[in-house]
Amino acid sequence: MNSLLNTLNLNRNNAAEAYGLNSKKTDTGKTESSTDANSSTKEPSKTDTKPSDEIALSPRAVRAQKIQAMSKDFFADGKFSVADIPALVSRLQKDGILSDAQVERLSQNGITVPSQNPNKQSLQDFIDDELKSLAEKSPNSPMISTLVDAKNVLKNMDDAHSPVLAQKATKVFGQLTDYLNSNPTMSDSQKRLWQGLKSTMQVASSMGVQQSAQGQLSSYLALAKR
Repeated sequence: MNSLLNTLNLNRNNAAEAYGLNSKKTDTGKTESSTDANSSTKEPSKTDTKPSDEIALSPRAVRAQKIQAMSKDFFADGKFSVADIPALVSRLQKDGILSDAQVERLSQNGITVPSQNPNKQSLQDFIDDELKSLAEKSPNSPMISTLVDAKNVLKNMDDAHSPVLAQKATKVFGQLTDYLNSNPTMSDSQKRLWQGLKSTMQVASSMGVQQSAQGQLSSYLALAKR
């Protein structure tokens, strides 16, 4: 009898233990299921999917774009002439490439444009003619190098904002100023073309981003007053 009671008690204890264990497992299962459910329903962290604002161009980049557009309109076809200088200066002033003060300085320091019947020969053609003439008559003339540099400036006016091209234009402007101040023998028509080339180099030298009113350009402008 005692043996039977002990067996029943043992069975009950085992059943209770088994029940408690199963219950614990069931609760654990429920907790895990609940956790999984919560995990699955939780929205993933959102990243900022807004399109980035358009990058604003720097003032230098805007200036470069305007100069490139000007170069395309005035110099790309190689037909820029003395007659086009007023329109060029007006465009540069309108676009903010040249300030009002710079334009005034250009007017006061040697820029001259014939008011009547300006020669419409392109400056590049004029340079080619002069180079040919110098090669035949004065092959050692320093003006050959000056004219080659001037032609290079005209062909690369879309890069006139760069210090390198502006410095080259400034150098050519000074050399042309010295040459014209030496009063070389030439016809009035030739003189106007030389003067127009000098004026164009003067404008180009003013377009460099590193040029200033008291900088290198001013020293060459002073030559025009001699």
